[in-house]
Amino acid sequence: MAVFRLALFLLIIIIRGASAQLQLVPQNLAVLSGSDARFNCSNTRTQPTLIWSLNGILIFLIQTGPWTVINPRYSAKNYSTPGNDKWELNISNVQRSDAGRVSCQFFNEEAQVSVLSVQERGTVAIIGGNRTVIYGAQTEFMCQANGWFPEPNVSWSVNGVVEKYCTNSSVAVGNVFNTSCTFTVTATRNSSVQCLIKVPAMSSPESSTIILTVGPKPRDQTILIAVSVAFSAAALLFLIIFGIIFFCKRRKKEKSGYEEEIRRARLQSQPMPPVTSAARGRDNRGYVTDGRYGGDYNDRVWHTNYSPEPQSSYPRDDSSYGDYRKQMTMV
Repeated sequence: MAVFRLALFLLIIIIRGASAQLQLVPQNLAVLSGSDARFNCSNTRTQPTLIWSLNGILIFLIQTGPWTVINPRYSAKNYSTPGNDKWELNISNVQRSDAGRVSCQFFNEEAQVSVLSVQERGTVAIIGGNRTVIYGAQTEFMCQANGWFPEPNVSWSVNGVVEKYCTNSSVAVGNVFNTSCTFTVTATRNSSVQCLIKVPAMSSPESSTIILTVGPKPRDQTILIAVSVAFSAAALLFLIIFGIIFFCKRRKKEKSGYEEEIRRARLQSQPMPPVTSAARGRDNRGYVTDGRYGGDYNDRVWHTNYSPEPQSSYPRDDSSYGDYRKQMTMV
């Protein structure tokens, strides 16, 4: 049993050593359409013939004699050293039709295979171009990438710092993809906004850049709002107090007028007292009663103001003047 295990171990080592004699690198290669694709095939044992195939079709044959060139886009370079055969295959101006399996095989050796991927670089642009907005505004940008293969990776950066990776929203157009992605920025300062597009064959992304210009920061509205609210409250309070005072004065005036009307109505409704001699005397200060006759009408004496006649230059008869005076005072 131990002998069997030792034999199996030695067989594995031999197989690994044999397989390590032929190598093809890289195992997977992604290039952009129109560029060159290079593969290296090496063998530790010298062999007279090397065969290159693409998708099972012979594209290049290297022999100890003249080389066989199938297509001028295919070329080879010899980097062999003593004890190590090494050849580089170059496919120039790679097209999408070149994508597939590239194999390298030395004579009487098992072929080694690599995968060639040919990708497309499209266009990229941020819709709308540069923007000027007010401070704090929410600004939305849309990036449009057309003519890419495979579906590209899309990301956004602000001032060189990646802010967002987009979930692709792609549409196949023929054998390429059109992709769009949106990004929202809160405007706080002037910024450089970039949309970055990349496929695996690219060492660096393709980008579109716009400038976001932010207007001056608005003044703090807190104090202005507080002053406005205080002024409005004071004005409202003044109007309320003024309305209360006006209402009270009006009610008081109406009540006073009503009480005056009631008083007048009461006075008018009371019976007039009989007119007495004393009352007549108060009404006519010229009235005088003579107690000798009991106060009859014939006994009333009315005093009238007497204005002496103008002085005459003729002598006055006192006796006749006295008679006239008596007549004026007698009723």
